[in-house]
Amino acid sequence: MPKTLHLTLTYHWWDKIASGEKNAEYRRFTDGWRKRLNGWQRGDLIVFHRGYTGRTLTQSIKDIRVITGWDLPNEVYDYFGKPNEEKFFEIRFSQE
Repeated sequence: MPKTLHLTLTYHWWDKIASGEKNAEYRRFTDGWRKRLNGWQRGDLIVFHRGYTGRTLTQSIKDIRVITGWDLPNEVYDYFGKPNEEKFFEIRFSQE
């Protein structure tokens, strides 16, 4: 049985996922996120919450990998403050 990861997003990022424009979510490579994402694998589920409303989207995790700030998409790169050398988790997903 797949595990389920819950992430709360602002409306901006949630709407991009709902429209199919965004197929990956990014989190800084910190001890907290490393512990939280340890053990997740392809086929597990990710539920995106639109803020603290009842609206959710369920996706299937395709891959979780570590990337650098250079590899972030432009809008995400700007959001994180142009973090060139920092590491990030890239959580790729597909519609369930």
